[in-house]
Amino acid sequence: MPQNPVVSRRSFGKAAAGTTAALALGGGMLGSLAACSSSDDNAPDAARQSAQKLAAGLTKGDLKNVPLDDPATAVSDLKVIFTGMDGLRPITALASVTKDGDSCTATLAHTLALGSRKWAFTSTATLNQDAGTWKTAWEPAIVHPQLGQATRLRHTRKLGERAPITGNEGKDIVVKHTVHDLGIDKSHLDKTKWEASATALAKLVKIDAKTYVAKVKAAGDQAFVVAITVREQDIPRNIDSVDGASVVDRDLMLASTRTFAIGLLGTSGLADDSDVKRGKGEIQEGDVVGKSGLQLRYDDQLRGKVGHVISIVARKDPTSSASPASQPTVTATGSSSASPDTPQGLFSVPATDGKALRVTLDPDSQSKAEAALSPVKGVACLVAVQPGTGRILAAANSTAASANGYATSGQYAPGSTFKIATTLALVRAGLTTSSPVNCSPNITVNGRSFHNYSDYDSSYSGSIPLVDAVAQSCNTAFISQHAKVTSATLRKAAGSLGMGTDYDTGFPAFYGQVSDTTAADVLASDMIGQGGVLASPMAMAGVAASVAAGRTVIPWLVEGHQPKSKATALSTKEVAALRQVMIATVQKGSGRVLSGLATGAKTGTAEFGESGKLRTHAWMICWTSAIAVACMVEIGESGSGTAGPLIKAFLS
Repeated sequence: MPQNPVVSRRSFGKAAAGTTAALALGGGMLGSLAACSSSDDNAPDAARQSAQKLAAGLTKGDLKNVPLDDPATAVSDLKVIFTGMDGLRPITALASVTKDGDSCTATLAHTLALGSRKWAFTSTATLNQDAGTWKTAWEPAIVHPQLGQATRLRHTRKLGERAPITGNEGKDIVVKHTVHDLGIDKSHLDKTKWEASATALAKLVKIDAKTYVAKVKAAGDQAFVVAITVREQDIPRNIDSVDGASVVDRDLMLASTRTFAIGLLGTSGLADDSDVKRGKGEIQEGDVVGKSGLQLRYDDQLRGKVGHVISIVARKDPTSSASPASQPTVTATGSSSASPDTPQGLFSVPATDGKALRVTLDPDSQSKAEAALSPVKGVACLVAVQPGTGRILAAANSTAASANGYATSGQYAPGSTFKIATTLALVRAGLTTSSPVNCSPNITVNGRSFHNYSDYDSSYSGSIPLVDAVAQSCNTAFISQHAKVTSATLRKAAGSLGMGTDYDTGFPAFYGQVSDTTAADVLASDMIGQGGVLASPMAMAGVAASVAAGRTVIPWLVEGHQPKSKATALSTKEVAALRQVMIATVQKGSGRVLSGLATGAKTGTAEFGESGKLRTHAWMICWTSAIAVACMVEIGESGSGTAGPLIKAFLS
């Protein structure tokens, strides 16, 4: 039988809540054992066949085809013996049958796989001939040699402690908190009020009333039917106005707030049918399991391994089927005699506590990032990376993103922030930061016209050095150099900045992509971060971190899953050029909003949508020696005007 969690209950309304409804449990059997015969097996074939039917009947839990001296007692006994076994039943095979005088003795081999171990034991059965038929003389000891008329078997399932998720420097991120299950307790509510109370509670906690009413009706008459699980501050003040409403307190692994890094961490909760199916026998309804995000992905690690105890306990009524007794105090395995009053342990598999999942998130940085995004009504993301290590310190999404992990796995055109990669490709093609490039109002490539953004500073037009083209974000200056690069050299440059290669890093991550094209106009569009270029905010934070660190930095989150770059390494000359153009962006370009806070930066916008209805992603990336940041606002005006203030709030 399962060990029920210790809970605290508060009941409201005219019907006071009673005890929590027992959780339904299931089980399974593993393994098989073929029948065998001993060398001194001298029994008649008819006796052997009867014994084989006994073994098959015990395995199936059905004795109707077994020749027995007292079938009614045997059927009743077998039902009572396995009442508390949660559906678990050993596989029984016939080991041998020997004849001794007028009777035969069958030796039965029983096995039951539990977790990583197998319970194996033998028992014997006596067969006597009655009117030409060999019948088993029924006794409970056939099922297990230590069973008697007053005892039965019981399975106790033990759960290990669910492990926490820890962050940077071992700081707590997901740890044990008290939560509150709000629901209807049917045990003390007249059935005529079930539907009305369920409807009222559903409306109060803002869940679908029709679905919850159906759930309440389908549950047993004594059930407590959970509507929603909330934190203390989210319990409705007027819940006591709903007849039969009840609050059950329990422990659950949670982050510090409901929204804290939810796009990455996900949630945990009580197992439902779908969880039971994926658990392959390790999960039962009512267990605490991961429901989404890292909590789900690493559920096996966090949950640990289930323990099992098989024991002999007293029947409540030795002459009839009994309901499970109270939870046993399991004694040492292998104790001698079975007393009806003292539970006797037969076999056990110890539970194993879960193993903590270590991630790189810094709780303070994550909280600051989420606070910085709090004024944004639409989707926005902010990612902070430690340049020296590549550790993701924060991966925040605005409220509008809900539980979606856009910060690390979103796919957006990065706009002019990608010009850092394009600058690297041009430097590798022979340009320097002082090389002149032509910043014209418009440029046409392969019949396609490109222009600068509407607020571009016209004083930086005509022939300007590459450093100014980056700082002022002149689109046409970059596109004018499209003949000097190819999609291959552009992809290679992006790779040196940690972008464009997928890695199995143990969490939802998109490291970006750069198209493979020979079309000049598509390549021109790629050079300014549009066309076939896509990136997540995390990927662009990696670009900034690579410039800050002076080497390829690939952001990572989960300990033990740190990726290794296979890209061409950055040279000292290349690093110096990239740092120069990003520093200039802060000193005299579009990144001045971060003056005094960031060492280097780059802004960007990227148009998306249908022609005539274009909208703009607003981007900004920046770095200091200690941190690299990328911010993306899905619908914004400009990098400096929309994303810049959010980074400023984060860094301040």
